[in-house]
Amino acid sequence: MIASLLAGGFRTAIAVVVVFVVMVMIHELGHFLVAKRAGVLVYRFAIGFGPKLFSFKKGETEYSLRLFPIGGYVMLAGEIPQDTYFKLGEPIAIRVDEKQQVTLIGEIEDVRNASLIGKLHAIDTLRDFTVSIKTEDQIHAYAFSKDAFLATGKDPIALAPPDRQMNQKSIPVRMAIAFAGPLMNFILAIVLFAIVMLSVGTLSSPPALASIEAGTPAAVAGLQPGDVLVAVDHKPVQSWDSLVTIIQSHANVPLVLTIDRHQAMKTITLVPRKRADGTGFIGVTPKLDHSIGTALEDSVVQTAQYTSMITNAFGMMLTHSSTFVKDGAGPVKIVQVIGQQAAQGILQLINLTAILSLNLAILNLVPIPPLDGSRILLLLIEWIRRRPIDPKKEYIVNAVGFLLVITLMVVRAYLDVTQLL
Repeated sequence: MIASLLAGGFRTAIAVVVVFVVMVMIHELGHFLVAKRAGVLVYRFAIGFGPKLFSFKKGETEYSLRLFPIGGYVMLAGEIPQDTYFKLGEPIAIRVDEKQQVTLIGEIEDVRNASLIGKLHAIDTLRDFTVSIKTEDQIHAYAFSKDAFLATGKDPIALAPPDRQMNQKSIPVRMAIAFAGPLMNFILAIVLFAIVMLSVGTLSSPPALASIEAGTPAAVAGLQPGDVLVAVDHKPVQSWDSLVTIIQSHANVPLVLTIDRHQAMKTITLVPRKRADGTGFIGVTPKLDHSIGTALEDSVVQTAQYTSMITNAFGMMLTHSSTFVKDGAGPVKIVQVIGQQAAQGILQLINLTAILSLNLAILNLVPIPPLDGSRILLLLIEWIRRRPIDPKKEYIVNAVGFLLVITLMVVRAYLDVTQLL
């Protein structure tokens, strides 16, 4: 008993980590790829929050996996104006290369083998990418190298040239970077739904027969495995569900079936037998389609259906507090459901991951700071105003929004716990 409980808990823990890491990694990968494509310098690509479990640096980007895998982030140059790293008049040290361009700047104790020490007179990292240092005798002006770094005492931070900063890109490019995360979650859902459908198969359209039960109306009428049911009573039939509905509602009523048998059209008349519950049946099983094309096509349809359902559910929770309390699900419930699906098998877990990925995509498009939807909304406001929003005001808005999101998560977690007890 104890061993079983421990095994179940371990399985749940592994499933939760895998599900969250996959969803978050795909989401952040969207931001990362589009930002890279746009030429934005990416400082960090992090999965999770908190202390680093491990990290490595490739090129100009640090990749890390952190202790709490419930989120992640991509740190882009220019999201925070680089000039805010500095304060005019503060003691500063620089190191220059053979071209007399600054390669390292920072506090005096952080810059070894400094080329010049003085006080910061002026700095421009948004347009000219220059810095001026005041010493006792004069003011020294330098251009930054394209590979300049800010010394911080820990890991140096790259100073991005203006053309590699997020806030210097056009509004459409910044919108694309913001939208890329949710878009990747939609794509992930389509792929995962397709994997499930490819594995279990999808009902063919028009309905095709896999087997015929002996002694049933279908067997008596001469239906054969492989027959495709094209029409019933001369009306086209496109789906298995519609065929079942017709048969169940015509117990003891003759039906004329038009079938396609080896590309030859035939007409067969049969009478559905009546079950104890009053519904009709003919004794056939459907043929399942395992083709990639059909799986992808049906997964797109299923993604659209779930998207509509989730959007309506979010709308209800935002407009009806009782829905948020009774029907909402926070981290605790999600962990519980992941554990339940993991116990039922890998396909159930994949299907749940697809649904959660859609939830993450739609949630991120809600215009609440600091979610992606808020970034897109602020960019629309900037486009309408034709001037950028004050970074300080944007920071305050994001900070307030972040506190709101954290508060909602804490409240939802509390409700989850009380409902489970």
